[in-house]
Amino acid sequence: MQGYMRSYVTPQTPWDRISAGHPASVRFLRFLPILLLVATVPIAFVNPVMVPYANYAIVLLPAFTALVNGPVATLVATAAVCALIGAGSEALGLIPYPPSVWEDLPPIAFVGLLCTVLAWVRNRIVMRLLDMTLVAETVQGAILPDLPPVVGGVRVGVAYRTHDGSPGLVGGDFYDVQETDAGIRAVVGDVQGHGLNTVHLTEALLGTFRERALDDPDLATLTARMERRVRLHNRGLDEWEQSFATAVLIEITPRRDTIRVVLCGHPAPLLVRGTAEPISAKPMPPLGLTDFGLQRTVVREAALMPGDLIVAFTDGFVEGRNADGQTFPIISMLNAHIASGIRDPDRLHRKLKADFQGGGYERTDDLTVLIMQLPGSQAR
Repeated sequence: MQGYMRSYVTPQTPWDRISAGHPASVRFLRFLPILLLVATVPIAFVNPVMVPYANYAIVLLPAFTALVNGPVATLVATAAVCALIGAGSEALGLIPYPPSVWEDLPPIAFVGLLCTVLAWVRNRIVMRLLDMTLVAETVQGAILPDLPPVVGGVRVGVAYRTHDGSPGLVGGDFYDVQETDAGIRAVVGDVQGHGLNTVHLTEALLGTFRERALDDPDLATLTARMERRVRLHNRGLDEWEQSFATAVLIEITPRRDTIRVVLCGHPAPLLVRGTAEPISAKPMPPLGLTDFGLQRTVVREAALMPGDLIVAFTDGFVEGRNADGQTFPIISMLNAHIASGIRDPDRLHRKLKADFQGGGYERTDDLTVLIMQLPGSQAR
């Protein structure tokens, strides 16, 4: 994987790790019932004040075990509690505590077996959820497969992450890079929303780009194809169900000396040579909303030199805010890394990812950054 920023990255705080089911936290939670028993029962032998608490710990041990363990561990906990009750001072009389009688065993055993069944059912549900997660990962791999590190001689690095509240691993952002007879063509876009309808349109737009980027003669034609794809998607939907998408389409000529850009309501990509500068093109309306604009498709051209970097991103990347309400300063961050000699796309996007996370920036939208580097003497 090229450093994908996935939905299930390690949470930062201990409580977040516990609530997110982080493996290390889960292992710790599994031992909590035993720790509770160890912390109460031995003291009850010498301190009568602890007897009621120890009684609760013994009786509730199967339930506590079922919460954080499977049916086998719960059954073992039930058997251990039954043995402890049976060896009590008023049953077998083998140990002075607990002061239990034989009549205590049936309800304890019944509750323990019930907890075992519930733990088994819970495990079945968890396995089903894991299977669904694997399906989601497969869908993501089909919609947004890993890009090769080099496409047509251009080095590529990409980072993608769905927003914090996303129910799955596929969001509204999309990207791709294709080698064509017209040169290298790339797209980075963002579909409105985060639901299944969004994923459907994301897949449709990527399919259109991958097919038409190979044959369409220019970016204006390719943009019209993607606009048509959104219109077909919205056909038959009511006003509140219709979607639109922002996108930046990029073309690098076969001689690697010119870049062409079309902006459809999307942030301008950056051209990085000595420093990062936006490739400012006249913005078009987002795909699906061209009826609200009167201008024709505008293609912006800029000259390229060996070793130049092109950085395209979605608004989720630059609109993330830290505790002070400041947005992520991608240009200054890029310039700092370029000044330190880092130009490799893979290293750059990892640095930007670390800057975003380390600066406490909160993502409220899907986040994508695509970095392409031309071959040449500046490539490092």
